[in-house]
Amino acid sequence: MKKNIDMLKKKRETKFEFTEILEDIQIDGGGIPKVDIDYSIELVEGEVIIRGNYKAFIKTSCVRCLEELEIEVSGEFFGDYKGTEDYNEYIESLGKEAQVSDDMVEELVDGEVDISSLVRDYIILDMPQFPACEPECDGLEELEKYRDSGIDSRWQKLLDLKN
Repeated sequence: MKKNIDMLKKKRETKFEFTEILEDIQIDGGGIPKVDIDYSIELVEGEVIIRGNYKAFIKTSCVRCLEELEIEVSGEFFGDYKGTEDYNEYIESLGKEAQVSDDMVEELVDGEVDISSLVRDYIILDMPQFPACEPECDGLEELEKYRDSGIDSRWQKLLDLKN
């Protein structure tokens, strides 16, 4: 979902509050059917500052037992955008040795901000790397049958050729 900043500027206000539902955000391994977000857009001297909170339920699989589970991911998000001219000046001011920091500024493209993309990035960062259905999941027992101290039989013919 994109918000047209130029249209907001015509309202002659500097702060806007929104509550919306983003649908079908795509991530690796599936999608997120619904994300509830509350956010504000603030226009400050040529900058567009977006702050908000999100909450989503993601269907994924337990890394231990491979059972399907649903995890809740929630958090805050922030975006700072500048128009093309101001953005180019900002980039030049960083110099060649610029380092990535938490206060990075993005370019405002065609007077629009893509809220879905911004929230998607934060969801990916807040997702657990190794989701488990419970801390003491016994799913590792399933993997034990594939563990063997000997040589994998699939490699035996290759080893016979070598010897």
